[in-house]
Amino acid sequence: MWVPFFLALLLLIILGYGSTRLHVLRKVSIEGIEDPETTEAYDRISRMPQFGLLRRMFVAELRKHDPRGTITDIGCGPGYLLEAIGRKLPGNHLMGIDISPEMVEKARGNLTSKGMGDRVEFQQGKAGELPFEDSTQDLLVSTLSLHHWSDPQQAMEEFYRVLKPGGQLLIFYMRRDARRAFYWLIIFAQHVALRFLDVEAIRRINEPVGSMLASYTPDELKEMLSKTPFTDFRVDGGFGWMYFWCRKPTSLNISSSM
Repeated sequence: MWVPFFLALLLLIILGYGSTRLHVLRKVSIEGIEDPETTEAYDRISRMPQFGLLRRMFVAELRKHDPRGTITDIGCGPGYLLEAIGRKLPGNHLMGIDISPEMVEKARGNLTSKGMGDRVEFQQGKAGELPFEDSTQDLLVSTLSLHHWSDPQQAMEEFYRVLKPGGQLLIFYMRRDARRAFYWLIIFAQHVALRFLDVEAIRRINEPVGSMLASYTPDELKEMLSKTPFTDFRVDGGFGWMYFWCRKPTSLNISSSM
């Protein structure tokens, strides 16, 4: 008769501990994917249903911000986010930027094969050194990429430089202080699920656990943003992820607070 009680108690302990947040020091990640084998592996896992769900979540959030003009994806990877944006927001021009030339070519081929080659422009470039003139971009987006940037604060200042007055930045990102249950799920994905998908190149670079441990917390992002020219920004945290949004003032004489 004691077995069900102890099992229930064990389950409660696991659920309780799993709901607490992780507290670990940040570990720096690599910037860019240069290896062709890793590029192919990343392209493959990016087509999995769970990543499709994340893209739908992001596009739903993006639509709340009345996106107009050109939407530029920083760290675009194989281009599937741009495809998802293009399907839901057909009136916008799209652009993808990635530090890896292999990834740029993969993204260009992916979007061309889906009949969207004439709507999307790709360029190689770094988040901290964008190939744009001042005040020329309408909306910058990025997903699961910020932790790879060598100097995120410099990147934020670069985003401010290239955005038009009133231009927006929207980023979706894992948080290092995720709930422990989310962290356990990431560990399971890397050490169990990926073994069955023939994507050993991803596991060799310690992904996706490496990305999570290299990510930032909401408080760290707020502190980082407070040191940039952005004055109008918001960081919204979730179970294991967060969104952060910024807007460049429409006038240098007008500023707003969080």
